[in-house]
Formats: sequence, C-alpha cells, structure tokens
Amino acid sequence: MKKKALNICVLGSTYPRFDKDSEVPWLRKTVELIKNSGHNVKVVASAYQGGKSHQIDGVEVLRFRYAPSSIEKLTHDEGAPSKVKGPVGKLLALSYIICGTFQMLVWCHKYRFDIINVHWPFPHGLFTILPKLLFGTKVVVTAHGAGMAMARKSLLLKAALKLSMLSADAATTNSSHTQHELKRLSGYDSQVIPYGATVSFKEGKLPLQGNLPVKILFSGRHIQRKGVNYLIEALPAVLQQRKVELAITGHGDRTEEWKARVRQLGLEDSVNFLGFVSNQELSKCYQHCDIYCLPAIFDDNDDTEGLGVVLIEALLHGRPVIASEVGGIVDVIKHKKTGILVNEKNPTELSNAILELINNPELAQKLGKQGQNFVNKEFNWQTIVNQVVKLFEETVATTPTIKTLEAKPC
Repeated sequence: MKKKALNICVLGSTYPRFDKDSEVPWLRKTVELIKNSGHNVKVVASAYQGGKSHQIDGVEVLRFRYAPSSIEKLTHDEGAPSKVKGPVGKLLALSYIICGTFQMLVWCHKYRFDIINVHWPFPHGLFTILPKLLFGTKVVVTAHGAGMAMARKSLLLKAALKLSMLSADAATTNSSHTQHELKRLSGYDSQVIPYGATVSFKEGKLPLQGNLPVKILFSGRHIQRKGVNYLIEALPAVLQQRKVELAITGHGDRTEEWKARVRQLGLEDSVNFLGFVSNQELSKCYQHCDIYCLPAIFDDNDDTEGLGVVLIEALLHGRPVIASEVGGIVDVIKHKKTGILVNEKNPTELSNAILELINNPELAQKLGKQGQNFVNKEFNWQTIVNQVVKLFEETVATTPTIKTLEAKPC
C-alpha cells in the first residue's frame, strides 16, 4: 500500500538564494532527497535584502521579511551570531523572531503542514509553538553546533534554547558532540543523523607520489573557529625539510588577517588564497591535493566544528586528512585509521603530522583509502535521508520515536 505523501516544512535561517548560491549545500541536498522520496516539501527561510519567495530545485522557498531591505542582512554570507552585537543588531534579532513567528503561523494555516523540521532550534523553535498548539503540527528539531555554543555562553540564551525545544516531538543532531551538548544544555535526547558530501566525486591521483611541491588544501569559511592561522604558523617548520604549497579556498572575516600573517612570515610563495570556488572546482582541488588539513579550534564564543563536512568530502576523494580533535570531527576522523588527529591551537603538532605523512606516503595512502571506505559506508546520502524520512513518518503517524525529556528549570 502506497504511503501518504506528507506535507513537510523545512524551517531555518539560511537557504540558497539562487541556483549557484553556495549557502548550506548539505541542507539543499537533504531537501532535494526528501522531495525525491515522494513527500511534498517547502522551505521557510528569512529574506536577505528584500529577496522574495522563489523556487530552487523544484522546491518552493518561502521568504519572510523582517526589516527594510538595506539592513536585512542577519543571515547568509556570515553567521548570525557575529551580526547581532549592538543595539541595532539586537533590534533586528527581535524583529526577526516576531516576523518569523507571525509568518510561520500564516503559512501553517495556509499549507497545513504535517511536520516542521526546524534547523537551528534557537530561535526557530519559537516559530513552531503556535502552530503546534493551534493545528497540532508535529515538530522535529535539528540542532547544529553553533546554537549550542551560544547557549553555553549565556544563561539567557540557555533558557531560550530550552523554550525553543518545547514544541519538539523529536530531535536530531549532526554529530555526537552536538548530541551531548543538546542534552547537557536543554535536557533533550536526540538521534545523530549526519550529512554527506556535497561535491561531485572524481577519482584523482594517489597522494604523495613523488611530485614536488607537496600540495596541502584547506577549504571553508574564513572564520576564527577554522584555526587556519595555526596551519600558517606550522608551515615554516615544514618548509625547512620539504617544499610544500598550501591552497586556501573560501573567504570571510579572517581573510585579511590570515593574508597579513602569511606576509609577516614570508610565505607568499608557499600559500595561495583561491577565494570562492564552485563545487566543480573544489572537487578538482581535492583530486589534486596530497593532504587535506582542518586545524579547527574552539573560538572566542566557545564554538567549534559541529561535524566537518569538508572532511567527508576530502576522504571521499581518498585524501589523507589531518584535523584537530575537537567537536564533531572525531565522528569522521579516527586517529591513525581514517586520518591523523592533533590537539587544537598547536602548530608544532600540525607540522609534525604533515611531515609524518610526507615522509611516509604508504601511511598517507592507507589512511586515505580507509577513510574513503569509512565515509562511503557511514555518510552515504541515501542512508542518511532514509533515516530522516523514517523519523518524519513515524513522528507524524505515532508518538515520537526519540524520547524528549522534560526541560529542567533554569
């Protein structure tokens, strides 16, 4: 008997604004595959500078407005936590919550969603309280690392996180680290459902096959928690023994700082800032690099990597990986099995790990192959989406499959 198609709403702050927009590719892929499973999906996300509702990948994206277009910039291109500082930022955040809550209620009445999948529970969980009370709409909350970092720093935000979770029938998290933090901060259990790679895979050369210089790659937003400054600090020790080139893709608020440090250390001939690259170009970067490095840290806001999808992408291409032992990275990188783990903020350990792989190409190729097998099994997109869809169907049909605990008083 054919299952009834659910009306599913995916709710969050950020979603691609046009076809080639690089924002949240993992969420875009998830939505695409949920749609392909036979269910009806709409996305609700905030507008950016007056952007209107539109379609992407055959999915309707409903945009809610919360400010005049000239200052409607809380989301997209950079994390919201860095934009809500000061009285104007806080006023915009309040407007965001009020407008999003009202518009969500209107759309729930119009479309009669069976279930709302909330990404980033604070503040978006607040948007679902009235639909839950008035229409009985089921709610699955998906928590990410950034929201947990904010709640760790503030009793007020911790209370807001608990309030945002009140309407949840079930909860998911992107890694064991986020799962632990959600339970510790809000009292709610969750099911770990990660993400897969969002770049196309093409077989590349084996790493470290005698070519010089050795090519090291970092890809991602240029923000503090990526820790790229420590990788730059590690290069002089490596260059004393072997010729290497570091390619850095992406951009962000730390780009100029990192470029200045490269100049201070005289590394202009060894470090290349490539800027934004498309998925196709990034796949080529993975194919041609010898080592992938993610030197992530806990930043000044106590935020770190929730999972590290770039690690999955690098391993999918068979690249040996060096990464810091923080956050959800440990779900992907198992020391000396799928990569090498180092302590955060430690240039010496980074340089030693790079040299170990350069001096032992057999180890590098072994780690790359074992990592590739691991992610093909554990981070397979179809398996991931099957878990998501099953949770949605069971939550709508019955009581939640994931027990959510009573939120404790602050």
